[in-house]
Amino acid sequence: MTDPDPDPDPVDLELSRFMAELDPLMRGVLASEDVAQARNFVHEVKWHCTESPYGGHLWGAGGVYCIWAEIDDILDGWPLDYGSDTDALALREFKRAAQEWLDMPRTEAGLQDYVHQWETRMAEDTWPAPGGIPWRQRFPSADDPHGPSRP
Repeated sequence: MTDPDPDPDPVDLELSRFMAELDPLMRGVLASEDVAQARNFVHEVKWHCTESPYGGHLWGAGGVYCIWAEIDDILDGWPLDYGSDTDALALREFKRAAQEWLDMPRTEAGLQDYVHQWETRMAEDTWPAPGGIPWRQRFPSADDPHGPSRP
């Protein structure tokens, strides 16, 4: 006879702990009144993604780190300087990413979808604002007649 309630998979427990650690930080981002306050939570999110037992071990932790680092780069004027719109743009994207994190299903598939959705969004010419192509997307493809070059 099979056990109707088998022990949870250790990966599921690790994923659950990871999500539980990030959830209050995401709520902090949403409650932030300014970009500096939100950025403090963002740095905590990135730190959790790189620390043991998650960094380099748990699928998705690296992807979450990259998402938040890419949004944080807006404040550093990388790859583009958005001028007077920088703080508002970064805060909007921080809050968008935090809300989508909290809304995602608490499963491995939910995490995969979250990471994939953000990777796709960040690769588009319209993110985070028109002309906001992340630097790694600016390089021409190998078959581009102008050849590879960096901006």
